[in-house]
Amino acid sequence: MNKETFRKEVKARIAALDREYIAESDRAIFKNITALPEFASASCVFTYLSIGREPDTRRLIAFCRELGKTVALPFDFQPDGFMSFAKLCCPAEELDAGMYGIPVPPPEDAERLVPAEGDLLIVPALCCDEKGYRLGRGGGYYDRYLAAHPVFAAGLCREALLVDSVPKNVYDRRVDCVITDKRIARP
Repeated sequence: MNKETFRKEVKARIAALDREYIAESDRAIFKNITALPEFASASCVFTYLSIGREPDTRRLIAFCRELGKTVALPFDFQPDGFMSFAKLCCPAEELDAGMYGIPVPPPEDAERLVPAEGDLLIVPALCCDEKGYRLGRGGGYYDRYLAAHPVFAAGLCREALLVDSVPKNVYDRRVDCVITDKRIARP
């Protein structure tokens, strides 16, 4: 099956998920992220601000800030598929929607950050497999970022969306672990 057909099927599965399951899985995913030794030791967490039915990262962002961890969000999406991250300096609720409707730090406050050894990158996904491959929205931004920045990466995926195998090509990059509401899978 090609990626576009598979992506449509997964989006339909996401739309059909029960709200109660989404809320329960959000709580369990948060618990599993914060249980990671890589989370505990990270001084900076590179993540995304969840929108729609993506696994919730807003609670994670607030928790990171309570712990004094630096939070960086995607910023400056380029038409060639490259992106950078910027330090989050304002409350998440004050962010404007950038390209693709993704909330980004305000340009005037954008202090660009690059992951260092020991940092953690949280990667969005429509679905994942246990081998660490993920299906994104199709822009390839995170695959390019992972290829250029060797940092510990964790993909977030609801257990109900974990699949046997994600269609992939030579450019796709694996994450170091997949975090669901039921487990932490390390390929």
